[in-house]
Amino acid sequence: LPELDRLIQAAYEDKVLGRIPESVCIQLLHKYEAERREKQERSRELMEQLAASRENEKSVDAWLDMMQDYTQLEELDRPTLVRLIQKIEISERHTVNGHEERDIHIYYNFVGYIEE
Repeated sequence: LPELDRLIQAAYEDKVLGRIPESVCIQLLHKYEAERREKQERSRELMEQLAASRENEKSVDAWLDMMQDYTQLEELDRPTLVRLIQKIEISERHTVNGHEERDIHIYYNFVGYIEE
């Protein structure tokens, strides 16, 4: 972006000094402004991705810290279940090799569903 600012300034100065025609200057300014908008949008997108990535990293760290408390868990009680699990999804019954089955997906707090 600073380089674009420099190019815009140079185009304007060249136009004022008569080095380039006004039509060329206007074309350059439109081109530079379009590029500036594109780069600003891309910068915004990258900042959002970075923030989301950092938030995910914090969530994983918090989940790992919390899991340390439960490595020797012998009995699962309601408060522990509420702290660890966001939701449980149970599918409709379906038949596999003549047996009725259901899929169960457990979504953990902080990290979501973990494929096994």
